Amino acid sequence: MNGPLHAYLGIALQERKAKPRKTGITMVIDIGYSPMMVESVLDLYGHLIDIVKLTELHLTSPLDSIRRKIDLYKSKGVGVQPGGIVVELARLQGAEKKTLEGLRELGFDHLEVSSSSTSQREAEVERDFVKRAHDLGFSVIGEVGKKFHNGDKTRKSDTELDIQETVAEFEALFAGGATKVYWEGHVLRRIMGDTAADILARYETGTRQVLDVVERIGQERIIFEVSSMIPYIHRRAQQFWLVRLFGPDVNIGNVRLDEVQFMEHIRLGTWPVFGFGPLGDHPFMQALERTGGRGWNDNWWQAIPLETARA
Repeated sequence: MNGPLHAYLGIALQERKAKPRKTGITMVIDIGYSPMMVESVLDLYGHLIDIVKLTELHLTSPLDSIRRKIDLYKSKGVGVQPGGIVVELARLQGAEKKTLEGLRELGFDHLEVSSSSTSQREAEVERDFVKRAHDLGFSVIGEVGKKFHNGDKTRKSDTELDIQETVAEFEALFAGGATKVYWEGHVLRRIMGDTAADILARYETGTRQVLDVVERIGQERIIFEVSSMIPYIHRRAQQFWLVRLFGPDVNIGNVRLDEVQFMEHIRLGTWPVFGFGPLGDHPFMQALERTGGRGWNDNWWQAIPLETARA
């Protein structure tokens, strides 16, 4: 027997779908970790990771090391994609064909199509590129939103979405063949808030905007990014808030490789998240206590009213 420790010990946890998953996806970000570290993390948590993004920081790494890391990830059933900047650099230099063919030869099987750090292209241009990548055998994931609000058509201001434009960009990428679409993490943090206190205070003006888009698009089609660049306590608050809103099977991206276990236990409600009052106090364990350990309802992650934390 080589199942999880909790099953061996007779401890029940929230059930999670096994890979390959269509929901509850965890995309991790690899910013240049050594193959030895990757191997050790995968030994413990490879079953929790669905996709890994090898960022542009790998562009100066030796090919042999890149191949080794890709092989390690794929041996655990993890899809491998380059960072969006890698593809953007190729497109800006007119090297799309060579770059895409090189990525496929190395073993990359996912591709991010975005313009998060450059001028946004027309939807028709993006749709055509998505189709081209899809035809080459990539599982294509689009991205909506830019890191900075200047030039971001999906925002009316730094903290206000253009709902219609946001929905239109999602739909254009899906129409071109994208299987999922990332929602830029820096957009989400500016709309909903960085800290727990900020998120709660701005619920009506912030989170409500995100819920409006999700209602029109469908949460299962979106991978919500949480920036890996912001402080850990902010990352944890935003990850928790997405689970609170959409449940354990929400798709979340840009989880740091060395934090994948924290993300999983935020999903399971067994890891504390401070700043949300009783909402973040081990919600799964609270559900067990309320039911005398006999079970829990289908929406235990929302069992405590939001007003309890906002009072």
